[in-house]
This record gives sequence, structure tokens and C-alpha cells, in this order.
Amino acid sequence: MYIRLLLAVLLTLLGVIWWASRPDPALPAGDTVDREQLQDYFVQQLELRQFDEQGALRHVLRAQQLQHYLESGITRLALPEYILYADKEPSLRIEAAQGTLSRDQSLLQLQGETDIHWQGDETQPPMRILTSDLNIQPQREYAETAAAVTVTSAENWIESVGMQAWLKSPGRIRFLAQTRAHYVAQ
Repeated sequence: MYIRLLLAVLLTLLGVIWWASRPDPALPAGDTVDREQLQDYFVQQLELRQFDEQGALRHVLRAQQLQHYLESGITRLALPEYILYADKEPSLRIEAAQGTLSRDQSLLQLQGETDIHWQGDETQPPMRILTSDLNIQPQREYAETAAAVTVTSAENWIESVGMQAWLKSPGRIRFLAQTRAHYVAQ
């Protein structure tokens, strides 16, 4: 009786070990999982708000979907929208097809066609900038691209390759190469 009980326990133990060590049927045999691509969480309809030391809204990051990857700490964004605020009002809106946010959130990389809208103020009319592959440093309120850039404002336009933009008021843009412009005097 004792031997039968011991044999039953041993066979059960061997069955559990075999079951636990068998390959995952979801993965083809011989494939290994790339730990860089292991997603640890995702969010639908994200809205991330950042405030300054006085409690005023500084900027908002929205995305239709967020996917965070454990190993690299990278966050991928679908249809990201970055809104910069000045005097409690949205002053600059940047939209792209997709984006990537670094682990420490110091770099927002917008991939594909990127559309920038500046609201304008009492002295300057609204402005629209079309480019691609824009890198934004939210803490510094700075953006840059090496891609082609087209700026339109009323009847005026500027075309360039590459741009550096300091987004904080008073704001300024530096065009890097092959710059052409058309200006209509008011």
C-alpha cells in the first residue's frame, strides 16, 4: 500500500513537471520572446496634464492609445496631441500620427506628418507649421527637426529644411538650411 501511494505521488509529480516545462503553444517552436517588445500596460484615451510650481497648467499630452514597454521604458503613442499653455490658454497645438515618449519623459518624438498650430496674439496672426519627425523636449519647451518645414501665416510662407523652435514666450524659430520665404507687406 505504501509503495502504491509513493508511486502515485511520484507519477503525479512527474506529470506536473512535464506539464510546466512544455513549450507555450502560442509561440512557434524555437522562437524566443524579445524582452524589448514585452508590453506591460496600455491606456486608451490618455490625457496627461503637467502643471508649473504655481499650479498653472503648463502642457497637456493626449493620445488615442498608449503602449508602455517594460524593458526599454519606451512609451508608444497613437495620434498624439501636445498642447502648450500660456496665461491659462492653449497657445500651441502639435499633432502627429504617432509618437514615442522616453522613459524619463524628457523627449517626445513625433513620427510622420506633424502639424503645428500657433494661436497668434495681439501682434502676430496665427501660424501653421507642417513638418515630420519632430523631437520635443517638454521641460525646456523646445522642438527640433531635420525634415522639411513649411510655415504659413496669412499670405506669408517660409520653406526650409530643418528647424529649431523655442516654444516658450516670446518664442523663436531658427531655420537650418535651404530657406525660402514669401512675405506680403501689410
